[in-house]
Amino acid sequence: MRLPSHYISAALVGVFSHVAYFKSGEHHLHGVFYLKLLFITITTGTAVLSHLKGTVWTGFMTAISLTGAYLLGLYGSLLVYRIFLHPLRKVPGPFGARLSTAWIATQLENNNQHTKLLELHRQYGPFVRIGSSDISVIHPKALDIVYGPNSRCFKGISYDMSYPEVSLQLMRNPAQHHARRRVWSGAFSDKLLRGYEQRIRGYREKLVARLSEMSMSGQPVNIRKWFSLYSFDVMGDLSFGEGFGSLERGEEHWAIQLLNAFVDPIGLFLPTWAFVLLAATPGLSGDFWKFPAFCKEKMVARFTNNPEIPDISSSLISPLKGRSLSELSLDEQNLLYSDARVIVIAGSDTTSGALSAIFYELVRHPEEIEKLRAELEPFANGATREFLHSTIAQLDHLNGIINEALRLYPAVPSALQRQTPPEGVIIDGVHVPGETHIFCPLYCIGRSELAYARPEEFIPERWYKWPELVKEKAAFMPFSAGEFNCIGRPLALMNLRTTVARLVMEFDIEFAPGEDGSRFLGDAKDNFVFYFGHLNLVFTRR
Repeated sequence: MRLPSHYISAALVGVFSHVAYFKSGEHHLHGVFYLKLLFITITTGTAVLSHLKGTVWTGFMTAISLTGAYLLGLYGSLLVYRIFLHPLRKVPGPFGARLSTAWIATQLENNNQHTKLLELHRQYGPFVRIGSSDISVIHPKALDIVYGPNSRCFKGISYDMSYPEVSLQLMRNPAQHHARRRVWSGAFSDKLLRGYEQRIRGYREKLVARLSEMSMSGQPVNIRKWFSLYSFDVMGDLSFGEGFGSLERGEEHWAIQLLNAFVDPIGLFLPTWAFVLLAATPGLSGDFWKFPAFCKEKMVARFTNNPEIPDISSSLISPLKGRSLSELSLDEQNLLYSDARVIVIAGSDTTSGALSAIFYELVRHPEEIEKLRAELEPFANGATREFLHSTIAQLDHLNGIINEALRLYPAVPSALQRQTPPEGVIIDGVHVPGETHIFCPLYCIGRSELAYARPEEFIPERWYKWPELVKEKAAFMPFSAGEFNCIGRPLALMNLRTTVARLVMEFDIEFAPGEDGSRFLGDAKDNFVFYFGHLNLVFTRR
């Protein structure tokens, strides 16, 4: 049966639109516009064709058929290009990954991208195509090329997930990011870090008190929960001058509950255009915006309330030169409110996850606790068993334990996306084409024989005593690197060191009866940040 020429013409227009327009450039932010354009085209076509064909129904069906022919030509051309002509066509990987960026999302079970990528790399090698224009690389030399200070790569489109909302963490433009980072950098001076240490100590006392209460009653402690309550209280204080009251109540603040409800969808790792469409759909994201509204409300109150001990917000507010909120431009206000959310979110889940991973490994390796106590004992501050960070910051075994936990359980296991420059990059002789989205999943690299000897084992001494167990130092990048690295690294390490030291010296720690630790990793989720399963431990005062 011969197709009418107008259907063939529509299909050819679809092929042309792909080759001339859709094949290059970024289109993920235009989904709503394209859908409106499609609706307008069908509606207008129906009206015109109804006049020519005599009936509305005939006109509508003809418009739909022509649209279908156009889309068939568009997507047919796209699939031919991705399968046979794409610059990544020679990179090994599953056939389905050639077809769509959404392929990886269809392969996940319980938000397990970290383990899925590990499985793919063990099957296909250090370079794996995981999407139509996406590649995952675990060669240890890739990290400096992709993320390092001299990298020519830049942030990919996944950072537009909440567009038009923008913050330091989400800024893709290097010049814009650099200017904003200068504002943030003042928040992490040595002087201010000493002030943060004093503020954090009060919340650590509350944590110790709650653990002691549960110890006396013989109640097991779900450390994932309690470290989360602790971390959010700390970052609430450093953001807005007061905690969320979570440790006192023993439960999450309602705003944090709302935030956590939207963490799982992130771990689906849908294409960015899908997230943008969902965010623009009325009724689908209403609750999500309640958390930003809460942060805005808290920042408005914080703006005119200067604490005695400066917090991180002090550095963000300082450059505004004493102006009132009403005198700030809308862009200045939105950036301030967005960055307030970054303080809370980026500093909370990452720290609580790292603490959970550290104690998971310490309980599995009690001999490491004894080594750590012997190292810490000379630096304990009297009966309080508190530690000044300056006295323990350089302790070998303490840092070895933290590094090993971050190697095996990086805060961001797989999702640090970068885009290669137009000329591409070369990694160990392999050319990665330009405008490719590239990932170097730290969870997989931490388990790679290319980077580490005995990579599956927890060996703190590899970081100071047995350097031969670290084959490639550049592979260890838990806080990323270069101009987009984690600016809160000094604060995170200070909190980790002092909290681990205090708890190890204060308590004997072991698995709760019936606990074997299997749920901790078995139920772990890669929701951009690592979220572990439950782990019940018993804390007993020493």
